[in-house]
Amino acid sequence: MTLMAQNKKETTQSPPSPQEVIPSYRVKTLLSWEAPERIFKPRNKDFWTTVLSIALLVSIILFFAKEYFLIATIFALIFLYYILSTQPPKNINYKITNQGIVWGEQKHPWNTLNYFFIDQERGQKVLNVNTLINFPKRLIMPLGSQDEKEVRKIMEEFLPYHKPDPNLIEKGTDWLAKTFPLDSSEENKKER
Repeated sequence: MTLMAQNKKETTQSPPSPQEVIPSYRVKTLLSWEAPERIFKPRNKDFWTTVLSIALLVSIILFFAKEYFLIATIFALIFLYYILSTQPPKNINYKITNQGIVWGEQKHPWNTLNYFFIDQERGQKVLNVNTLINFPKRLIMPLGSQDEKEVRKIMEEFLPYHKPDPNLIEKGTDWLAKTFPLDSSEENKKER
């Protein structure tokens, strides 16, 4: 009987289960800056006159080819570009952390990022980060007043620096922009 009582005590007194230890990964901000959410260049009346003239000529050709949806698409894209070029972007916070890049409210962990490079676009320094996901394929972040060397030093701790060669489409659009500028010549000289 005493043996049965001891067996009951042993079964009721089980050893405490070990608690699962979850490592604490604290987010540490390595660099933070505030800049516009996109690159912005206001356009003048000459630019819009030229764009609408070209769109009208292309639309006439497409009208005779009975491509009505393509005409509508062209004018929808022009309207979108007009809205984006007349509304200045708001400033947002960019952060480089030990876990990834924070762009406003969006978080991009390091395991989804491929490589980075710093370029100049429309007179502004820009941090370009290519991703491994399909959308967005590239994060384009204006640096504003942030030091380019400091950004590069921190980014190289996590990602390789690689500036890709321009592809055929980029070369073609650069050639078209230089050969047939849509902006007035005064603005092009200021930008260069």
